Amino acid sequence: MTSEVKPLAPPVVDDTLITEYLIENPDFFERHSHLLQQLSLRHQQQGTVSLVERQQQVLRQRIMQLEEEITDLMVTARRNEEIFQAYSDLYVALLACDDLPSVMDALQDTFASRLQMPALTLKFFDSPMELDEQFTFAADTHKMLLSKRFQTTQVYLGRLTAEEKKLLFPNEAINSVALLLLGKKGELGMLAIGNHDAGHFEPAMDTLLIRQLQALLSRILPPLLHHQAQHHDLS
Repeated sequence: MTSEVKPLAPPVVDDTLITEYLIENPDFFERHSHLLQQLSLRHQQQGTVSLVERQQQVLRQRIMQLEEEITDLMVTARRNEEIFQAYSDLYVALLACDDLPSVMDALQDTFASRLQMPALTLKFFDSPMELDEQFTFAADTHKMLLSKRFQTTQVYLGRLTAEEKKLLFPNEAINSVALLLLGKKGELGMLAIGNHDAGHFEPAMDTLLIRQLQALLSRILPPLLHHQAQHHDLS
């Protein structure tokens, strides 16, 4: 008695195998060009289109996307160049300053006029001489900021509480700030730069330019304060 021989099951071909084969054989449709005339893809907006037409649509969409990305990159690069130039001009202007008002004028000209950041505050800690009210903190209020914002660094980027914003920017609706401690160990004072945009200053952003500004101010301000103190004593 002979056993019945069962026919072999046909090989299972699924989408994965077809995809892998086409990837491994990119010239498949060149060798079987007649298939392109028989294949079609259903498109929701335009009904049935050929595979070639669909490929062209995808390519056009990809080209448009790349053009938009390139445009965005060019805009960002142009803005970065403008920011770098503004800081470079500010460094030169600060080196020519001979008193605190001229320092403030240079800072405000750069940040308000060129960088669209109208809120700027320069405060000094425990100055041995009398300064205008705009340059001083009331009582020990600056310690509140120091204890919260400068535990591990001398630069803070981000948001402030309503009380802190009122302390630094009483007349502006500020939603994000850059705070720079001044002096070798942050003992001299603080420069606060405010922006109306809540997302403008963020902890993750690059701090190269503002750290350079921090270093320059920490260098030029002590001699100006000393000179102003001497002039005050003589008068």
